[in-house]
Amino acid sequence: MSVTDFEAVTALLSSGRRFLLTGHRNPDGDSLGSALALAQALVARGKQAHVVMRDRWSSSYDGMPGVADVAVSEALPPDWPAAWDAAIVMECPEAERPGFPELLSGTTVNVDHHPGNTRWATHNLVIEPAAAVGEVVADLLDRLEWPMTPAIATNLWVSLVSDTGSFRYGNTTPRALALGARLVTEGVRPDVVNEFLFEAKPLSTVKLESLVLGTLELHDEGRVALVSLPKRFLAESGADAADGEGLVNRARGIDGVKAAALVRESDETGVFRCSLRSKGSVDVRSVAAERSGGGHRNAAGCRVNGTWESVKADISRALAAAVAAEPR
Repeated sequence: MSVTDFEAVTALLSSGRRFLLTGHRNPDGDSLGSALALAQALVARGKQAHVVMRDRWSSSYDGMPGVADVAVSEALPPDWPAAWDAAIVMECPEAERPGFPELLSGTTVNVDHHPGNTRWATHNLVIEPAAAVGEVVADLLDRLEWPMTPAIATNLWVSLVSDTGSFRYGNTTPRALALGARLVTEGVRPDVVNEFLFEAKPLSTVKLESLVLGTLELHDEGRVALVSLPKRFLAESGADAADGEGLVNRARGIDGVKAAALVRESDETGVFRCSLRSKGSVDVRSVAAERSGGGHRNAAGCRVNGTWESVKADISRALAAAVAAEPR
């Protein structure tokens, strides 16, 4: 990424007046946090910024500043692209990830940190060493010399702790830690964020977690863990589909497990969404990429066609192979 790339995007943000912001389907803390933070910074400069997501998010993110103003829609506003300067898209390695086919009809800014990003947009800010997209947004704000408010800092904090596992994962760099310290200086209350993000779970979410963990399977002599989320679990628990986010990490956290998957039944018959996680140098991104998915070495996802039995067998074999291929 060159200085010129940043200059083109900062010039666009400085001169433009109306911006759409979005992220990938089933948004997580990085996608939501980075979009909300930049939207709030734009509004503070007297511009219009509208955040729209294709899907609802987990209830654990409902405490984020400004999240109540995010629209959930199957389409972008009808005046896109004519009445907008650009759409700023967070954490989407491919143009299909946001779920809006009409997106490419206007000016787009692709802000991401995933290896394998296809540089699909009009402007591409893809910083692979960044721990989270929120780190790239913080750089943008510094280059623009736009100040942070406590609300902006809090949303960037959610972005950062979501993608680093609260600074526990291997992508926790000195730069990420320095940004975390700065965000606390700018007004983040880590105790408050920790409460709504990790601890204050609705009863329905706890019931869903119990049902999903009850499906736990261990393979490859305990090195691979699988959990399943059929659609009926949502009705039984009263939880939303988005509340299943993060349950794969419970399987990943089992002692001795090197790679884990959450296999989730989708609304499309015979299609399953697979969330993949790993520890150390086990590469689950390659497993996802072989199935037209993507992500990072330790966190990736893909969609697989088949039956419950065939998909779980395929994913467990692939994860076992990834564990066996781990560099020693």
